[in-house]
Amino acid sequence: VIIQARLSQMAQKRQDPEFLGIAEMVERLTAALRDNALNIRMLPIGATFTRFSRLIRDLGRELDREVELTTEGNETELDKTVIEKLNEPLVHLIRNAVDHGIEPPDQRLAAGKNRQGRIHLRAVHSGGHVVIEIQDDGRGMDRDAIRAKAVERGLITETTDLPDAELFGLIFLPGFSTASKITSVSGRGVGMDVVKRAIDELRGEIK
Repeated sequence: VIIQARLSQMAQKRQDPEFLGIAEMVERLTAALRDNALNIRMLPIGATFTRFSRLIRDLGRELDREVELTTEGNETELDKTVIEKLNEPLVHLIRNAVDHGIEPPDQRLAAGKNRQGRIHLRAVHSGGHVVIEIQDDGRGMDRDAIRAKAVERGLITETTDLPDAELFGLIFLPGFSTASKITSVSGRGVGMDVVKRAIDELRGEIK
């Protein structure tokens, strides 16, 4: 692209019709090559989404949960390097959804829910960005547990009044976990800070 720009500048200076014609052809070819190269790098995120079905199935067996995965926007395209770097943070988020969000079948039935929980992955273009949403129909985030852990760690005082967005944002701090016991899935305080760091490195934002 840089050499093509130099060629175009030189052709403009010389004002040679034949030279100008060649420069214009090279400019069109360069643009086509660039577009093709970018298109080769773009991949639909659906292949990544469907790979999580097995992860959710295995976690469900380990944690005694019944979970169904649904997806939307599978055709949404991302650069393949970005997709590769998104894999680890998405795995962390899905593990959290199964472990912290989705309740065991008996608890769900007692709460009037379907015994099978649902995790929904959605990707959509928004302006110049791609938005990826992970949603589960579990118990939701435990505001009181997060607040108690924040007070215990000295991040806030008993009288601090934080809006939910800021309070929930504390889960992205290193070592922050509300799990009551350490398991192979949670409680080690490693997870959401790793997710945030990975998204930051991709110049993204997580809420």
